[in-house]
Amino acid sequence: MRCKSMHRRDIAIEFDPPLLFDTHNNRHKICKCMSSSEEQNIATLIEQHKTSRVGSLHWIHWLIVALSLLMTIAVWQYSKIQIQEKNENRFHREADQVITLIIERLQKYEDALWSGVANIQSHGGSVNFSQWNSFATALRLPEKYRGINGIGVIFNVPDTELADYLDSQQGDRPNYGIHPKHENPHRLPITYIEPVAENANAVGLDVAHEQNRLNAALKARDSGKAQITGPIYLVQSTERTPGFLFYAPFYRSNGAASATPLNVPERQKQFSGMVYAPFIVHKLMLGTLEKARRHVGITIRDDDFTLYNENNSDDQRFDKNPQFEQTFPLDIYGRQWQITIRSTTDFRDEAKNSQPTFILLGGILIDAMLFFLFLILSNANRRATLLANEISKGYQTKSLELEHNIKQLRESNKELEQFAFAASHDLQEPLRTLTSFTELLKSELEDKDNSPHVQASIQYINEAAERMRRLVLGLMSYSRIGREPELATVDCEQLLDNVLADLDSSINEHQAEISRSKLPTIKAYSTELHMLFQNLISNAIKFSKPNSIPHISVSCKDDGGNWLFSIQDDGIGIDPQQFDQIFLLFKRLHAQHDYPGSGIGLAKCKKVVTLHGGEIWIHSEENAGTTFFFTIPKTI
Repeated sequence: MRCKSMHRRDIAIEFDPPLLFDTHNNRHKICKCMSSSEEQNIATLIEQHKTSRVGSLHWIHWLIVALSLLMTIAVWQYSKIQIQEKNENRFHREADQVITLIIERLQKYEDALWSGVANIQSHGGSVNFSQWNSFATALRLPEKYRGINGIGVIFNVPDTELADYLDSQQGDRPNYGIHPKHENPHRLPITYIEPVAENANAVGLDVAHEQNRLNAALKARDSGKAQITGPIYLVQSTERTPGFLFYAPFYRSNGAASATPLNVPERQKQFSGMVYAPFIVHKLMLGTLEKARRHVGITIRDDDFTLYNENNSDDQRFDKNPQFEQTFPLDIYGRQWQITIRSTTDFRDEAKNSQPTFILLGGILIDAMLFFLFLILSNANRRATLLANEISKGYQTKSLELEHNIKQLRESNKELEQFAFAASHDLQEPLRTLTSFTELLKSELEDKDNSPHVQASIQYINEAAERMRRLVLGLMSYSRIGREPELATVDCEQLLDNVLADLDSSINEHQAEISRSKLPTIKAYSTELHMLFQNLISNAIKFSKPNSIPHISVSCKDDGGNWLFSIQDDGIGIDPQQFDQIFLLFKRLHAQHDYPGSGIGLAKCKKVVTLHGGEIWIHSEENAGTTFFFTIPKTI
């Protein structure tokens, strides 16, 4: 009979895998025409195939890895978008602040001009050189009006009054004269300008000789309002840098000072002159917006003329590929300025955020761990299959022993498979959290509904991403086991300066006022001490009272064998019943939406102090401020 004479190779060809996993009855029918040895060979092949299937990567494992990778990329992209929106909002805040400060500064200068008009009116419509000098001195221009070149008076001098005007001025100043000559019917000489030393070339200058100066003067005369000129070069500036004049008109009636007439003909008839101020634009910007206080560059244009420009390659903060750029039209005192604001390299440095990178790396790390786990399991099962092959070689002579071994192998692989699924389930738990809530977030955002559910979904995503980040940080901590920080000589004055520089944005945002006593130079772990000061001061700023300016005091005194530091604030305070909990890891006393944070800041502070061998404690009452005390031993 053919089936009795078949070789093992023939059996391997004729029985494909689906047949090997047929029912028990089918297997019995097949084996009826075979010898006992051949039956044993088929049984061995069946068990080997089952073992191979248990040990190979299941399609669901690949699906889990693929989905987790997709979710990681989705959350990474979402985080990048959120950070981009945050940076864009910060740019617009800085841009609005720039525009607001320019307007406010010019309004302040306008007030100075109108005070000059009031001074002239108080003297009956005219002042002499001595009176104007006294007024200008009282204004304290260098202290109160940074950026202004001076303040002066321009009189309207008709031809019929020219001789009397020159006689009256040359009585005090024999060398006084009007210049230059021109053909315009108007004569508007600069009569007084303070301080004289810096503006000597402007004394006697007839502003009607040049069209930009004259147009603004006539507009001020006819409107009764303050006006600025188009771009000019001031005669008192040797550098020929762009500037402008700022006019405020005054009027007379029957030789005496008068309020602004109600209509244009009356204003033209009673026009007596103007109080004016000359400006060099770059000095105005220095007085208005110091570069150290902003992270954007400014360009100001009047029509096609550039009044001021920081957005060029000569500026060390220039960013040739700015993250943000916008031009704002500004109608101001009769002129329209175009103010272009661009983000700088400082802005780019401030905008850097590693959160998306941590999310991406954390997700990839988990995916890699899953892949290698599955790979290890697969290799283990392959080794189990090889073991089964070795056992099958002696199966014909030791059939009972082989059956026993196969049974043990089956049980072993069953346990191994259960372990594989359980392990993959546990490792995938954070990713499943991300997946579930990201799907919910996607569903909510499709309707563009800014409901609380959307916000909750975003919160859950952030928490899951944070768990990823903690995994990465945990691995990093593990890699640092055995490494000790190095003691160094730390100048606490310099260290506090560095901390305040790091917190500059938060300090400016809350307008926090920080005072300090003389701080010592000590032996300490520099990086950890920096983190301690930064955490305590940032907490003092964050937990300030609403709508109030935080006042923070940093001090230190010699306490025998220790340096006793204290950081005091006037914020919302802490309930004394919570004192024993605030240094616990992940302990938070306030809701996340009220005061965001991780809940580990004070725990880190305590660990830093303990590392130095010191102690940390607190004195506080609700709504009465908080003082943190900590000691650093003089000998560590």
